[in-house]
Amino acid sequence: MDAHNYSSIEFDFSQWDFPAERIWRHKAIEEIAWKVCSFLPLIIFGLYANYVLIYLIATNRALRSPTNLIISNMAMADLLTLLICPVMFLINDFYQNFQLGWVGCKLEGFLVVVFLITAVLNLSVVSYDRLTAIVLPQETRLTQHGAKIVIACTWLTGLLLALPLAIYREYRVRIWRNFTERYCKENTNVLPKYWYVLITVLVWLPLSIMLICYTAIFIKLDRYEKRVLSRENPLTVSYKRSVAKTLFIVVVVFVVLRLPFTIFVVQREKYYKTAASVGCGTQYFSYFSQYLMFVNAAVNPIVYGFNNENFRRAYAQIGWVKRRRAASANGGHNCCYCDFVKNRTGAVVKAEQNLNQEISQSAAEETKNLEETSDNLSIAKESLVTRLNSDGFI
Repeated sequence: MDAHNYSSIEFDFSQWDFPAERIWRHKAIEEIAWKVCSFLPLIIFGLYANYVLIYLIATNRALRSPTNLIISNMAMADLLTLLICPVMFLINDFYQNFQLGWVGCKLEGFLVVVFLITAVLNLSVVSYDRLTAIVLPQETRLTQHGAKIVIACTWLTGLLLALPLAIYREYRVRIWRNFTERYCKENTNVLPKYWYVLITVLVWLPLSIMLICYTAIFIKLDRYEKRVLSRENPLTVSYKRSVAKTLFIVVVVFVVLRLPFTIFVVQREKYYKTAASVGCGTQYFSYFSQYLMFVNAAVNPIVYGFNNENFRRAYAQIGWVKRRRAASANGGHNCCYCDFVKNRTGAVVKAEQNLNQEISQSAAEETKNLEETSDNLSIAKESLVTRLNSDGFI
């Protein structure tokens, strides 16, 4: 243990006041509200999209190709990212003190990086598989057994590369005279350099793989276009051009959503070296750059799954989707409460119709009886008049 750490641990903070101007405890309610509102739709949409993608691949035998198994593994990593990590991220953002304790200090960054690395490695494998399908059709394609090995390797690699975040972070508590400070401290000798390794794995390595693969695909497509009428089927070329267009969208989405995080990591290094205070603009950029990483996890199912016609067709065959579309086509809503109200309203209307029918029948019978009584009275009156006339009373 060096002298600096020793003096920091032995120093009696209880004899001193924490600077009052630096105590804020938690952020304003308005800021908490808009940040929660910005995350909730993202989390709900991302969890639904990733779950549906996994469900379709697991339940449709035709979709269980080796490539789609890799995509389902990426969807699982993205689903876990959106299920676990935003809550920890928001708690840390809202409060001055670290609220997750010793276990949270070890697991917070570790879990985030495991899921992100696993997802991005699967993305790289999918890019290479597209390359072999279009540019290198004679090469051995990925098999079911090979896909399972790749899945296991991506998780193992993610665990190993994220391990420094669990080792070199330490939960600390400092009791001041007017404030109890709780924080998760990173090892400033190791982790700043580690973050550069991390962004290389999370951003630059997969981006390089995608650019190489997709550049090779575009070159191949150009060659096909020159001989489309002589050797190649135009439908095949059209299909391959569509695939290349999709992969181009993948690259653009990847760059836009991950490049800000790279800038954020570089900024972290600057603040480590200079011990400068973090300004409001930097705090918002930090929030924004990490938010975009979660956006990436939410949109991956759309880019890699529902952009494919087979996935869209399989999605349309899901029971709850068919019921919802049928209800929408009929101008209604498919929910239990609506069905209950609809059935109850129908029962009330039917009861009213039955009651009206009974009333009508009763009224008709009464009218008939009145008519019969009236006829009888008329007959009796005529008979009485005749009798009276015959007796000479009138």
